[in-house]
Amino acid sequence: MKLLGQLRKMNAEAQNPITYFLNLDKNSYPLNPHIGKSMGLKWAGTITCIECGRKTRKSYDQGYCFVCSRDLPENAMCSFRPELCVHEKGNEADREFWRTHCNVDHFVYLSLTSGVKVGITRHTNIPDRWIDQGAIRGLIIARVPERVLSGQIEVALAKHFADKTNWRKMLKGGVEEVDLLALRDEAHQLFPEALKCYAVEDGQVQQLVYPVESVPEKIPSHNLDKIPEFTDRLTGIKGQYLIFEQRVINLRKYSGYHIEFDC
Repeated sequence: MKLLGQLRKMNAEAQNPITYFLNLDKNSYPLNPHIGKSMGLKWAGTITCIECGRKTRKSYDQGYCFVCSRDLPENAMCSFRPELCVHEKGNEADREFWRTHCNVDHFVYLSLTSGVKVGITRHTNIPDRWIDQGAIRGLIIARVPERVLSGQIEVALAKHFADKTNWRKMLKGGVEEVDLLALRDEAHQLFPEALKCYAVEDGQVQQLVYPVESVPEKIPSHNLDKIPEFTDRLTGIKGQYLIFEQRVINLRKYSGYHIEFDC
């Protein structure tokens, strides 16, 4: 079976194990049945913006052309620094984005990826956020009514908890087990005083299992820009990575690329 289309990040369903779907031209194709089988990937040489559709020589911010990367509210500085969100005071597009994406409930969470990390996401994005990061455990520790507040809590916690993931260690697995419930109690003590009222005390740890048979010893990351085509045996999927016998590839990195899959 050959499939060709514009690539976007994989879709997933929180089952045991996680069920993954290839996302081409916004159509979903099951991936789990192909684990253990040979798969070919080929970049067709075209990149189009996932927002406006225009052709671009380079993808920015995981799938956008330069103009959309520069001008869209979702690509502003506060996408990385939510505590600096000023969309409410921006132009019409900024204010609309604030109403629909920023001025809504957000979770602050602890997850176990390559280690314990702190993160934030909209309240509708759990467990998808954890799946995208390859987390094997996740726990909500706060619910706030606005994104900027979650960013303020994250900044306070990032002095004591990591806010980045070591992707190679995440793919390898075998991370040290930790008690997220005990760490939640520690984290609550670190909240800014004015935001302690948003602490979630009764959240439950969610377990996530990924369809992984094996991971290559050295975990080389495949670069489609340098080597646009390869064939290898698919041995697992975790986060947004396809894991092969000889390499791994982060599909989200290549959003907007037009890829041919030979399954």
